[in-house]
This record gives sequence, C-alpha cells and structure tokens, in this order.
Amino acid sequence: MIHQIIATVFFVGRLPASGTLGTLVGIPVVYLISFNQWTLFLGFLIVSVAGLVATEFFLQETTEEDPEEVVIDELAGYIACFLLVEPSLKTYLTAFLLFRVFDIFKPFPINLFERLPRSFGVMADDIVAGLLVSFILFLLLNR
Repeated sequence: MIHQIIATVFFVGRLPASGTLGTLVGIPVVYLISFNQWTLFLGFLIVSVAGLVATEFFLQETTEEDPEEVVIDELAGYIACFLLVEPSLKTYLTAFLLFRVFDIFKPFPINLFERLPRSFGVMADDIVAGLLVSFILFLLLNR
C-alpha cells in the first residue's frame, strides 16, 4: 500500500490530467525544500530513489509499462528543473511549461531514456526532461 501512495503521490495520479497534476504538486514541494541547493538536491535524490523503488513495486501489480497513475516521476522531474537555477515565480512557471512540453512530446534524447527497463524507464525520461529544462533555464538566465 505504501508503494501505491508514493508512486501516485498520495493518489494524485488517480485524478484526471494526472501528469499535469503530478507536476503541479512539484511547485509547493520545490518551495518547501529550496532552502539552498543542497536541500533541493537532497530532496531530488530522496524523491527519485523512493520513486524508483515504489514504481518497481507498482509495476509488479500491473501489465502496463508506464501506468498513468504513477506520477512520482513527474514530481522528481519537476524538482530536477531547479538543480541549476534558483526557484522564483518566473522559473516556477517557465519550468512547468517547458517540463510539460518535454514530458508530453519526449523529444530526443528524452525518448531514449523511456526505453530503459521497468521503473528505470518510468523515472529516467522525466528526470532527464527536468535536467534538460534546468540547463535551458540556466542558459536563459545567465546570458
């Protein structure tokens, strides 16, 4: 049961537009853990590892490769958007929009990571999307 709570981010993943809602949950989470870059990075690691484990257990209960209700990957990916930039109203909104576009369309090289097996594929494509967004925001804000 605990793996379902973690994988669905307290059952947010069972609501309509689960990917968007899972990403929206990231906004207050980033706000709460962004005391400095170390706490943000630690939060990212904790969510990512917990997501990897919980998603693996979740996948054992279904035949789907990437169930819609699993949204811990969106949360980890959105947190990754801030690993290179400071959270602000501008970065919260820009990261949200860019991350959703990357998550939905999965451009290269993001699409390569969803091919990884089981929970690695579920988590990795969103984490790579978040890292790519973080890099883009870093370039835009530091030119």
